[in-house]
Amino acid sequence: MNRLTILAVATAISAQPVWAQEPAPEIYALPEITLTANQTEEEIARTGATVEVVDRAEIERAGNVRAVEYLSTLPGISASGNGGFGTITNLRLRGLGGQYVKVLYDGIDISDPSDTQIKLNWGGLLAGNLSRIEVLKGPQSALYGSDAIAGVISLYTAPTDAPGTHQQAQIEYGSYATTNARYGIVHNGETGSLAFSVQHLETDGFSVADENDGNTEEDGARSTLASLKADYQLTERVTIGAAAFWQETDVQTDSDFPFLTDNADSSHSIRRGARLYGNYEGDLTIQSLSVQKSQTERAEVYGDFSYPFKGSRTELAYDGSAGFGDASVLAWGASHSDEAYDEEGGEGGYITNSLYAEYRRALTPDLDLALSARRDHNSQFGGETTGRIAMSWRPAPGWTIRAQAGTGFRAPSPYELGNPFAGNPDLHPETSTGYDAGIERQWDNGAAWRVGLFDSKIEDLIINDASTGYVYQQTDGTSRSRGVEIAGTTPLTDRLTLSGNFTFTDTEGADGQPLPRVPRQALNLRLEGQITERADFSLTLQHLAGIVDAGEELPSFAVVGASAEYDLSNEATAYLRIENLLDKEYQLIRGYGTSDRAVYAGIRADF
Repeated sequence: MNRLTILAVATAISAQPVWAQEPAPEIYALPEITLTANQTEEEIARTGATVEVVDRAEIERAGNVRAVEYLSTLPGISASGNGGFGTITNLRLRGLGGQYVKVLYDGIDISDPSDTQIKLNWGGLLAGNLSRIEVLKGPQSALYGSDAIAGVISLYTAPTDAPGTHQQAQIEYGSYATTNARYGIVHNGETGSLAFSVQHLETDGFSVADENDGNTEEDGARSTLASLKADYQLTERVTIGAAAFWQETDVQTDSDFPFLTDNADSSHSIRRGARLYGNYEGDLTIQSLSVQKSQTERAEVYGDFSYPFKGSRTELAYDGSAGFGDASVLAWGASHSDEAYDEEGGEGGYITNSLYAEYRRALTPDLDLALSARRDHNSQFGGETTGRIAMSWRPAPGWTIRAQAGTGFRAPSPYELGNPFAGNPDLHPETSTGYDAGIERQWDNGAAWRVGLFDSKIEDLIINDASTGYVYQQTDGTSRSRGVEIAGTTPLTDRLTLSGNFTFTDTEGADGQPLPRVPRQALNLRLEGQITERADFSLTLQHLAGIVDAGEELPSFAVVGASAEYDLSNEATAYLRIENLLDKEYQLIRGYGTSDRAVYAGIRADF
C-alpha cells in the first residue's frame, strides 16, 4: 500500500468531533433497524454482523443506472462484467463470488437455478426502482441456507411509507444515445398500501470487445423492469401482502471463442417472480406463512445457434417468533424449496427442506448475543447442519464492537449435477467456516468510522477445468479470503462532507494462486457539498489495484466521477452526471471494454 493510498484512507476515516461547527442538538430519534441480520427485525447497533444499509436518498444521489454500480462502491464489494449494460456481471463480497451471495428482491430469491452455479447475473438489474438496500456480511447459512457463505444482499422497492398518494418520475439522456426513464406511484392508507414502479433503458452502448484493441462495433441493450407491492390489514392481528417483479433484457455481445472479437452475438432474458404472505400477530407470538415463485428464461445466441436455458424456484416458508420480556427473543421456522433447470438436451433439479431457529438475549443492557442453527436436507445429496454465533457490545456511548463466527455450505447447482456433458451426480456441497469482527465509533455531528476484519475458508471445492476433462469434480483444495475493511465519514464544514472506504483482500484458490478478478486493494472516496440552498455537487474516486485475470495482474487504475444537482422547485430536480471524468482506459476483465467518459443529464420529480 503506497503513501498516497494510506493518506487518502486516513483522510476519509479520521472523523473527529472537533470538526463540528456547533454542538448537535439533542433530539430523540428512533434507532436504525435491520431487516436481514437476524430472523426478526433488530436495531443495527445490537447485531453482531456488519450490515450496510442504504436508503433511497443515497441511491438517487449516486445516480447509478445499475444496482451493481452502486454496490461496488461499498466496502468489501467488487464487480466485473463482460462489457456494458446487460452483459454477464459477477458481484463479489469480501472476495467471494456470486455463488456465495444470496440475493433477495422484495423477499424473492432472484438467483438463477439454470446457471452453471446458482447466482445472479447483475449485468442488467436496474436501480431506479430501489428504495433500500441491505448488505449483510459474513457467514449467514445458518439464517439463509445454501449460497450465503459470504453474505446476503436484500433489495427493496416502494419509494416511501408516508401516508397518502405519492408519485415519482425521471427522464435521463446521455452518452451512447442512452435513454433512461422511470415512473413510480405508491398509496399508503390506513389499512394497507399499494406501490407500482417501472423503469426502461435503451442504449447504443460500446463494444464488448475493448475498443482499444481495435474493436469499433457498438453493442447496445434495452431493458424494462416493473415491480409491484401491496399489503392489507384484514384485522388488527392479520395482514396479507404480495410482491412481484418482471424484467426483460436484450443485449448485443461479442464472442470470446476462439478469441474476443466483434460479432453479432446476443442474449435475451426474462426474469420474473412473485411472493404472497400472511402475518399473524398474537399476544405471545408473531407468525408468518409465505409462498414464492421465481423464474429465469434466457437464450444465448452465437451466430446461427441459440442455446436456451430455463431456471425456476418455488418456495414455501413458515416463520415464527416470541419475545420473553425485554431480554430474549426466540425465532424459528421451516421451508420447502424446489429448484430446477432445463436446457436443450438436459434438465435437473432437487428439493430442499429446512428447519431453523435463533435465540437472542440481551446479557446486559449493552451486550447482545445471538445463536442460530439450521438443518437443510437436499433430495440429491442429503443433509447439512450450519450454525452461527454473533455478539454486539456497546462499551460506551458511540462505540460498538461486533463479532460473529459461523459455518456454511454451497449446494452443487442442478447444472453441476445434471448437465449431460459436464454434470456429476455424485457431487456434495462445498463447506465453509467464516469469522469477522469490527469496531466502530459515531459522534453527534455525523462523523463516524469503523474497522473490520474478515476471514473465510471454503473446502470441498467443485471445479471444472482441463484437469477434470471439464466434468465437475470435488477437490481437496481450500479457497480462502481474508482482509480488512475501513470506512468513515466526516463533515469538513457545514457544507462539505467527506466519506470513503478502503478494503484490502487477500485471496487464495485451491491452486494456491489469488482468486481471479478480486481487487487486492479497493479505495472509494466521495466529497459532497452544497453550493447554494438549491444546488449540490459531488466528486467521487475509485481506485482498484491487484486484480489478477488469466494468471496475470491487470494494471491498477483510478476512475473519477462528478455530478451536480439543482432544485428547480420543491418537487423537481435537474442533474448532470459525468462518469469516468478523466477518460481513463482500464479493464476489469482482460479484453473486455469499459465506458469512456460519459455524460448524462436528466430531471426527476416527486409529487
